[in-house]
Amino acid sequence: MRIAVALSQPPLVEGGAPGRCAVGLLRGLASHGLDVTAVAADRRPPGACGEQVPPDLDVQLVRAPETLSRVRLYAAKATRPRGELSRGSFAATLARVAGRADVVHLEETETGWSLPSGSTPRVLHVHYLAHRDLPLAGIWGADPLRRAEEVYAEVRLARTHDHLLASSPQVADRLRTINPRARITVAPLSLDPAHYEPAPLDGPPLAGLIGTADWPPTRNAVLRLVSRIWPRVRSGVPGAQLVIAGRGSGELRLEEAEGVQVLGEVASAGEFLRSLSVLAYPVSRGSGMKVKVMEALASGVPVVTTPEGAEGIGDTDGVVVETEPDRFAHAVREILLDPGARGQRGAAGRKHFEENLSPGPATEPLVAAYESALGG
Repeated sequence: MRIAVALSQPPLVEGGAPGRCAVGLLRGLASHGLDVTAVAADRRPPGACGEQVPPDLDVQLVRAPETLSRVRLYAAKATRPRGELSRGSFAATLARVAGRADVVHLEETETGWSLPSGSTPRVLHVHYLAHRDLPLAGIWGADPLRRAEEVYAEVRLARTHDHLLASSPQVADRLRTINPRARITVAPLSLDPAHYEPAPLDGPPLAGLIGTADWPPTRNAVLRLVSRIWPRVRSGVPGAQLVIAGRGSGELRLEEAEGVQVLGEVASAGEFLRSLSVLAYPVSRGSGMKVKVMEALASGVPVVTTPEGAEGIGDTDGVVVETEPDRFAHAVREILLDPGARGQRGAAGRKHFEENLSPGPATEPLVAAYESALGG
């Protein structure tokens, strides 16, 4: 079976979260004997000496999107919200690749408009739901037009496609309410564990969290961790340190909190995670699988998080799920203070990841979804 895959970012081991997951996606599909060609939007500056796409992946990089006049841009957003990839060289390249494919896989809603209606069956993979992640205040806060456009786009696209993939059962349930007639398959995100060496877990007690601070769920999780949970952890583990990393984290001004260090954006999420004793992620709102949790498990790092943070991961001793600040802090303290439990949880998380979220197992549902799309 020949599969054309549309990607909003290049598949890169140290790229953005969608790019890192795209590496696992493409390798997983290839492991099932599928003939896969991807078209990826490349927004990096022309001539930039950055990371290259892994040579084992068949990927065509396309500069995107083209610049439109203000009038044309507003008109385009009204008809195809978040449809930047539906025009210009990206759409043309994808159309050529799709013409030789049996099924087109549209990864993320950002690619959802990139192929005109035609005879080639297609599936749309929805990672998360912005209208669940952003409360009304979040939509009408910073950059309100973009937030509103994202919410509008995902609803329109979910109603437009007959075959939908959801990163978690919770996302699937919501998609069924938006489009009851669609065939919906739960298909988890994937990472390649070959790029994540197991953490030693033998250093001083170090908790951490990484994420993009301009995304409201992540920003709120960081603020909740530092203000409500970390003081409770420090009271029982006086020497413990908390490190916060990720784009925009330096703007939160957290350095005054005792035992907290802010690193800002780091070169490698994997290397950051390997330095930790535990990932503490008290996210209170947010849909879909959380790549930071997946990466921690792939690195053998125990995780303490909420039900929202564990969404789509499955049951494993590598993840402790708590909601109340006192119980959350207690779970973090136990892992920091007990090297044996830390190692056991880390190993359990890594084993669970390899068996369920590595490229081969995670992409098995996609093969069935493609066959269903081919059948009409």
